[in-house]
This record gives sequence, structure tokens and C-alpha cells, in this order.
Amino acid sequence: MKRLHIYIIGMMLVLSLPILMGGCSNNDDDVKVIFTGKTWKMSYIFREGNPKAYVNFWGEDRDAEKKSIELQKINGNYEVEFNGANIDGAFSGSFLGRGVLSTFTGTWRADAKNRAMSTYDVKWSGEETDVLAKQFQKGMNTAFKYSGDSNSLYIYYKDGEVTYVIALLPKIR
Repeated sequence: MKRLHIYIIGMMLVLSLPILMGGCSNNDDDVKVIFTGKTWKMSYIFREGNPKAYVNFWGEDRDAEKKSIELQKINGNYEVEFNGANIDGAFSGSFLGRGVLSTFTGTWRADAKNRAMSTYDVKWSGEETDVLAKQFQKGMNTAFKYSGDSNSLYIYYKDGEVTYVIALLPKIR
């Protein structure tokens, strides 16, 4: 019985170690781990605060909607890669990617403390005609915040008064 108590106490200490160690670290994101070292693929776009609600960017045009969904599934479409380094307390660098008919490059900066993000000097080659691709383009041009981890990245952008979120997953190679 005494061995069981010692075992239980030992297991409680081992299991609580990550909690105790976590109290010693800061709450900043590891921006390098989140953004770099992988290709991100857009899975969908949603309104901020409502990730399960479907956003209808197409109105009544069901053919355009169906086409957008098919284009989104194609390997190489709606992808972005970030590169960078920690400079003056924030992470910044370059990014490149592809919509559907266009490719893009730009510069980005993310602050781990407040999760602010900005993209600038974004240059697009090619013109998007697909409705969803145009939203992706707006998001990559006007990002202002991020959330997530190395398994899922959310990039926030505004379109008029509405805040949308691009949900991205690491591309499986």
C-alpha cells in the first residue's frame, strides 16, 4: 500500500511538471515555429468569431461556388510559404505563394506578444477571376493579425467592415 502511495505521488509530480514548467515561461508565441519551415494551404475562409458558419461569397451563382471549391482542392492553389528571422523583437521576412491564376511575393511582420501581423510590398503576377481567389488575395494583402500554432494558422483581414479569417493547414508533402 505504501508503494502505491509513493507511485501515485510520483506520477502526480511527473504529470504536473509541464504545468509547473509552463509557469516559468512567457506567453509569447514561437513565431518562427508557427510560420516558417512549411507550406501553408488554405482550407477555408470564415467570419471572425464564427468558424463553423459557411460564408457565401458567390451569392446565387452555384456554378461559380462549385468551381471555387474544386480549384481550392488542387495541389498548388491557395498556398503560401513564409521565411524570416527575429529582428528587433518581432519576426519578419518574406513570403511567396499562389492563388489560382496568380502568384505573389511580399514582406511580412508578426509580433508574438500581441499577435499583430502585417503584410506589405505584396506584388501579384496574374489576375484572379475566381471569387474565392479574390478573397484570398485581399487577405494576403491586408492581414492585420494572426493566431494558431504549427498545426493551424489563422490570418485575419478586413473586407469593408467585416473581419474574415483565412484558415490554413500545413501542406502534406
